Amino acid sequence: MELSELEQDALKEFFNMGLGMAADSLSKMVKKEILLSLPQLAVVSHREAVALVEHKEDEKLVAVRQIFLGELCGTALLIFPGGKSLELVRTLLGDDVPLETLTELEQETLLDVGNVILNAFLSSFTQMMTIEFEFEAAEFLKASCEALLDIASHRLSCSSASDDNSNQAFFLMMDFKTAEDELKHNSLRGYVVLLFSKEAMANLKQEIARIISGL
Repeated sequence: MELSELEQDALKEFFNMGLGMAADSLSKMVKKEILLSLPQLAVVSHREAVALVEHKEDEKLVAVRQIFLGELCGTALLIFPGGKSLELVRTLLGDDVPLETLTELEQETLLDVGNVILNAFLSSFTQMMTIEFEFEAAEFLKASCEALLDIASHRLSCSSASDDNSNQAFFLMMDFKTAEDELKHNSLRGYVVLLFSKEAMANLKQEIARIISGL
């Protein structure tokens, strides 16, 4: 199922609202300005989502995964390159934190970040839509891209199963940096992947059409 250019523009507006909320929440959490930007959004099949991440990252990845259930059901993942996860933790906690402490805090910190970002993205849907859904507790994962996006785990969150290629995903590339990093032209790239069943995608498309018709 494809989205028109107008429908994709509407989704970008939702996601950018969510990104703004996430950046504000993270800034308050770590007491420094966090900048988040969204340079790429693509609506792709599940297999294409796997290929996009694998093309950009050939190492083991770390991710925070959150399943959502209801009229809109699926799986949301915040993904970072495995070798960059401690860099992200250091960005948030500061350069003076010892490496040993960073390692100990990696999972807890990334779960906090994942909760903030994924909840902001998912909440952006509820701001404008009449669709209702609930979030399950987020979980921290380290695995290959294929394992992280394994469609079998996605099916657990949806009422009906279908083949891999009929499930669709929003693939979002995200730049993560502090105000200090902005001055140094440094940023950490991550990915948000929202996996939907075919039925959930149809519900979403219907809601987007309703919103656009009311503008």
